[in-house]
Amino acid sequence: MTRLLAIALLRLLSWTPLRVLDALAVPLSWILRLLPWRGHAVIRKNLEMCFPELDAGERETRYRQHLVESMRLVLESGAMSYWSADTLQRHVPIVEGWEATRELIDGKRGVIIVGAHFGNWEVLPLWLSIHRPLTALYKAPKRPELDRLITTTRSRFGSRMIASGSPSMRRMLAALKQGEMIGILADQQPKQGEGVFIDFFGQPALTMTLVNRLARRTGAAVIFISAERLPKGKGWNLRFTPADERIADENPASALAVMHEWLEDEVRRNPAQYLWSYKRFSLQPGGRPSPYPRNSRRNKRAS
Repeated sequence: MTRLLAIALLRLLSWTPLRVLDALAVPLSWILRLLPWRGHAVIRKNLEMCFPELDAGERETRYRQHLVESMRLVLESGAMSYWSADTLQRHVPIVEGWEATRELIDGKRGVIIVGAHFGNWEVLPLWLSIHRPLTALYKAPKRPELDRLITTTRSRFGSRMIASGSPSMRRMLAALKQGEMIGILADQQPKQGEGVFIDFFGQPALTMTLVNRLARRTGAAVIFISAERLPKGKGWNLRFTPADERIADENPASALAVMHEWLEDEVRRNPAQYLWSYKRFSLQPGGRPSPYPRNSRRNKRAS
């Protein structure tokens, strides 16, 4: 019964105009503010750490804007679960840098498409797989039914989904060596000892080295991509940005600094659209404690 209700809700969202969902996110964000959700404290801490130049009132405004964008993300992602390819493409009216990217993809080199949790990243594998075959890495959720929903939704236009883990590196390498296109959301925090600390908005962030390792081993081109939400339910602006050649540097720290420079530029375009509810800085250098409050469910308003 729960599954049938979920499918019915997704169907309903898919029939609802995007501009209506965009407006509906505002009152839903008011409700979210009242709920005892741990994410409230995480969002506020991230904003405090990454934007020290803002005063408490400015950070509170940004926090509330982020809740609205978060609800838009949820509603949009549900809606596109049943969109056709034509419907999806109609909601992507602006695509920057695709021609240059397409030339690389049509060449003999493999291409690594690097995204992040900015705007609506669920658009990315769908739009890309409509135009070219894509192999995409994702972090599998613990609940099998949710994993099936995610993989079915993201792969319905032909992309291949690979869960992160030890076999994923081999499968990514094989795809790149065959001149294929792969996709990675590279701002997910790896396990301690499996990444390097790189500054992100002035804070040390443990960052996966996978993109750098793949680029060095295969000579693949690296393209950054984002899907920024347009105002008033007008869809998304996709931006393709070729990575600086330092992305394949022998020094992973130098390579990953390139990625964070790009991501910071994207986030500063529209700060409310980044995933500030994610504990990006929970693992600290030298085993220092996490900056996030433990077991806090209270939604403390900024003074």
